[in-house]
Amino acid sequence: MCGRQQVVVAEARRIDGMIINSSDIGWHAIIDSARIFITSLDGIMFFSKDDPVDLQTLVVQVVQKVAYHNVDAGPISDIAEWCLSRWLRILQYFPRDATALRGAGQWWLSKAQPSLARIHAIDGSSSSSEGSLKRPGSDAITTHNCQEEGDTTQANSEAEMRLHSPDYVEARGILLPAVEYLRRAVDEAQNQEALGGDLLITTAEAYMSLGNVSYSGVNEEYFRQAILYLRRASDVSGFPLPSHLQRYLEDYGRFVD
Repeated sequence: MCGRQQVVVAEARRIDGMIINSSDIGWHAIIDSARIFITSLDGIMFFSKDDPVDLQTLVVQVVQKVAYHNVDAGPISDIAEWCLSRWLRILQYFPRDATALRGAGQWWLSKAQPSLARIHAIDGSSSSSEGSLKRPGSDAITTHNCQEEGDTTQANSEAEMRLHSPDYVEARGILLPAVEYLRRAVDEAQNQEALGGDLLITTAEAYMSLGNVSYSGVNEEYFRQAILYLRRASDVSGFPLPSHLQRYLEDYGRFVD
């Protein structure tokens, strides 16, 4: 590692330490440091095919934490856009790098969170990866527990209408690239024998979120993919699934071959 690269890594780690201690330091100072850092990086043209890819991804990962430090409120726009542009630049030179693919996928997944949070606040049923989860094909299965069939029909009609609302449309448009990048990240990590459970559950949650904001018929495949990724995560030695995902897998995994 040359002196230039050592300086960059040291600053990235310093900012990462600030993030860890954000309650004491405050986010204004951290955001200012991140902006100064990315200006310096642009000045020395750090992101090139000659710089080690692991150093490049480390830097963007740290800066992206700043950009999306309050994910439900939305990103720090200028910092977030810088991060995406750097992920894309890295992928130009290293198109099969699993870390960069994951970083780009996580960028899109984080970007979707404000619209998902608004959907949850308005509808009362979370479409975010942290909220309540639907079963595969749940929108296509008629429930027989309602008092009247007319109530069910009206509820289904209202649910379909909500799918046309701006937040749902926005969420779908953002989550589609999220699942695509994350899917590719899983494939490349698998090829490199470096696949971990955390990437698998992130990918599963992205598919769940997309399923929750998609039309019946289409969403069933997204839920199916989520189950398949959760199964793979549960098979990773020494990696326990979070309790809400374990329950989801136990409850609904039997519906997916």
